[in-house]
Amino acid sequence: MSAHLARQLGLALVHIGIAATLWGCAPAPAGPPNILLVSLDTFRADRVGALGNPDGLTPNLDRFAEDSVVFTHVYSQATLTGPSHASLFTSRYPSEIAGTSRSPSIGKDMYTLPEVLGTYGYQTAARVAGGDLNPVMGPSRGFDTYTSSIDFGSLWHTAPLALSWLDQVDPTRPFFLFLHGYDTHSTYLKPTPYGLLHTGVSTLTPSQQATLHGTERVLDGRRHPNFDLLESVAKTTLRPRSADGKARLKRLADGSRKTVPKVSSKDQELIRDVYDGAVSYADVQFGLLMAHLEARGRLKDTVVVVMGDHGEALGEEGLFHRCCSLGDPVTHVPLLIHLPDGTGAGRRVDGLVELVDVMPTILELAGAVAPAGIRGISLAPAIRGEPFEGRRVAMSQGGNGMRMISARSASGRLTYTGVEAIADVLGDVVQAASLPGPAFEALEGTAPAEQAELRSAMVTWVGSLAASPLQAAIELPPDLRDALREKGYWDAK
Repeated sequence: MSAHLARQLGLALVHIGIAATLWGCAPAPAGPPNILLVSLDTFRADRVGALGNPDGLTPNLDRFAEDSVVFTHVYSQATLTGPSHASLFTSRYPSEIAGTSRSPSIGKDMYTLPEVLGTYGYQTAARVAGGDLNPVMGPSRGFDTYTSSIDFGSLWHTAPLALSWLDQVDPTRPFFLFLHGYDTHSTYLKPTPYGLLHTGVSTLTPSQQATLHGTERVLDGRRHPNFDLLESVAKTTLRPRSADGKARLKRLADGSRKTVPKVSSKDQELIRDVYDGAVSYADVQFGLLMAHLEARGRLKDTVVVVMGDHGEALGEEGLFHRCCSLGDPVTHVPLLIHLPDGTGAGRRVDGLVELVDVMPTILELAGAVAPAGIRGISLAPAIRGEPFEGRRVAMSQGGNGMRMISARSASGRLTYTGVEAIADVLGDVVQAASLPGPAFEALEGTAPAEQAELRSAMVTWVGSLAASPLQAAIELPPDLRDALREKGYWDAK
């Protein structure tokens, strides 16, 4: 980061009074700890300084990481907000909940994290930023109180509501609070000075403004006016990002009546820089939250878990979005866990982790027993410094009819496209498909033997999946449906 940008960021932090915030540790009180779970929507792991980013985008998260356990290789199970959080709260894979659609419906036979904590006497609350976490979608189950503010809002909107709730909790009972913001979700452009903080420009041209507004529509250097063409290609092509899929998209776009403007490489770089501004903005909101918690003395009695629900493609393979890939840009997310007594402060855990592991971890830290049937493993041993190898393979699924599953190991990745994970025949098809072949895509450098092992892991994983309840589609209010489609959730019905 240039000295000029560093000064700008430093001034922005000082002006709102959090640059010098210190978060100390103190002995935790007896009894179950309070728990705060913070979800940073669409937040790539590679933007966090504590995870190796050299540009100084996240000074507050980095300071928090010094007093936390940092998990370096964490992968989301879905690339959309709804199914990712449904998976998080049930510790089940998306297709076990109700497919990989934008609006999963949690089966009645599944217990959610707040439901379990509620049985142990926890007060439970959520303060979320609407959109895919609107209560009409069903993620509110088990919370005593669930408030959804402005759709696709920021921690700026939700954190004050969370702090207000904290000021009114019963001090004789522990609490579980879920806090969520879309700070790094598209559209990325944030208020001054963060929006253009890392861009090197002070104003935007009309073309750049249009490109940033339609960030999700940029593929292969062209900005598509709507998602109809992308959806058509995604659901009718074996691999949408393959040469055949790209050629089909170009033919359909050229034959449509709507203009498909080109996006220059300079403007594509601008999108990435504006996303980085959103990262810095999210980091400031997080720093403000920690300062308020410190002022209330809550960091002395609260476990704080910070995570990303999924990432975002920023030009990798020509893609700006998360629709057509299960690569690291859209599945590798941050996970930091801070204990009030300082346990594990500064520890880094490199073993493979899935977001489904968050629920059993929180339950163990709370002294609660995890329900039967969950898919996660507790990370509490790693937090305590005990031997922890992590998973051999982390699994992820595509959404919006993408028919994709991906297996990530420490040394490679294999992605299959062709049949949805809810299909009974998926295991047989994956086992029989040619490797290498058109249905498979391997991360560069993944050795043939490793690819074969990852394919075998896919087959085993598919065979272990519980049947999806296939709940009826959720009827969305028209205004929410339109807002979701505008943001790129193509199958908003």
